[in-house]
Amino acid sequence: MSDVRACARAIVQRVADGGEIPIASLRELADLVLRSELVAVSQQLLDGPPEFALRRAMELAGLILAVVASDGRDAEQRAAK
Repeated sequence: MSDVRACARAIVQRVADGGEIPIASLRELADLVLRSELVAVSQQLLDGPPEFALRRAMELAGLILAVVASDGRDAEQRAAK
C-alpha cells in the first residue's frame, strides 16, 4: 500500500503544482491499486470456498484497519508540523 500512497501523492502534488500528468502515471496508479494486497484478499474472499470466508474477511478487515491507522498517524504527523 505504501507504493499506492506514494504514487497517489505524487499525482495530487503534480496537479496542485499545475503540472502535466502523463497517462502512463495514471495507469501506473491504477495498476498499483489492482495489485495491492487489499484487492488480492478481497478477490480471495469473493472467489474462495465458504469454509475460508471468515478467515479471509478477518484478513481483509485487519488490512483495512491498518490502512486507517496508518492514515491517522500520517494526519497527526502533518498536523504537528
